[in-house]
Amino acid sequence: MVVRRSFAVVARRAALAAGAVGACAALTATAVPATADSVDLGRLGGIELLNSAWSFDKAAVSIGLTYSTTDQRGNQARATAGLYLPPGLPPAGGWPLVVWAHGTIGIGNDCAPSHRPQSERNRSYFNRILDSGYAVLAPDYQGLGTGGNFSYYNTSVESRSLLDAVTAVRGLPVPLTGHYVLVGQSEGAHAVMSAAALYAQNPRYAPGLNGVIATGLRTNPAKSLREMFRSSSTGSDNQVGYAGYYLAAMEELNPGSVTPYLSDFGREFVEKAATECLSDLVADAHGRRPAALVADPDRPTPTFEADIKSLVSYQEKVPADLMIGYGTADIDVPPADTPAYGPALQARNPWATVTVNAYPGKDHSGAFLASLPDALDFLHTHLP
Repeated sequence: MVVRRSFAVVARRAALAAGAVGACAALTATAVPATADSVDLGRLGGIELLNSAWSFDKAAVSIGLTYSTTDQRGNQARATAGLYLPPGLPPAGGWPLVVWAHGTIGIGNDCAPSHRPQSERNRSYFNRILDSGYAVLAPDYQGLGTGGNFSYYNTSVESRSLLDAVTAVRGLPVPLTGHYVLVGQSEGAHAVMSAAALYAQNPRYAPGLNGVIATGLRTNPAKSLREMFRSSSTGSDNQVGYAGYYLAAMEELNPGSVTPYLSDFGREFVEKAATECLSDLVADAHGRRPAALVADPDRPTPTFEADIKSLVSYQEKVPADLMIGYGTADIDVPPADTPAYGPALQARNPWATVTVNAYPGKDHSGAFLASLPDALDFLHTHLP
């Protein structure tokens, strides 16, 4: 993301659009943002006003930011995020912050959600969140929007993308409280659990985490993904897209661990996965299932489970209260293990309250919307 205007100009326009000139007087300062080449993680690298077509109806201001983080190999990298401010003047002490971790969109550079129109589902959800007085910070995940590719479901990339974005947004003279809640759906649910685990190891990383909401969480990836590749598996059409992104990420991290075991169609499909966003990639499958991607659906690769665990595993530490939600009719991420997952987490994390909510008859996307009343109650309780 390039800095298209000076920091002062963008910030001044943001304050005016929010109707918060008095409360946000600091936004008119002539400070110059630091570069993302700094060794400091979460260092703000630039800002811009986002196109309203990429935003939410209830967002008074939509700000794009670039910040420093690390990639899947621990190297210094840039990431982008969107910050959406609610209408009206900020309350005393600033707006409470919701950090949104998005679900699967793609791993190619052009799939960055801060520079794409929001889905109808997400607009419905976050219009309510914004209208309830919460600011929303939405990281794109490192590799989306900054050149290159996102390492799909990579615990390290997701967790640092989220927590470094929190650090970066605090570099903006925008009135926000010092507390936040992580909210994630599907892949985003894995991202917030990964970020919570990182936070548990070092609460000073991005202090102020007051809670976590995860819906559509894949609770046992090595098991469920092995099942998804079998010839007998059933599920949504999107699963072939998820499979393509997993295989691409595994091959990128460990060259030669995937490609030799793909079918001819699989090699072509995984190559497309590097650039195509989910809807286009799924259309390219023409109804094929994940089993069509590999030569042996019962053994996708010789080291499949180990490679998946290396990519997606996180320490199951919960540093703050956690709400897990799932739809009983979810065929994207079947929730067979989810009811038992919450109590197991609770037993290992007695200092936090872990709640599991089932949404009867709701599919993967429907459960996210159905969880909104419970999410708002959680936010009201956990954000001062």
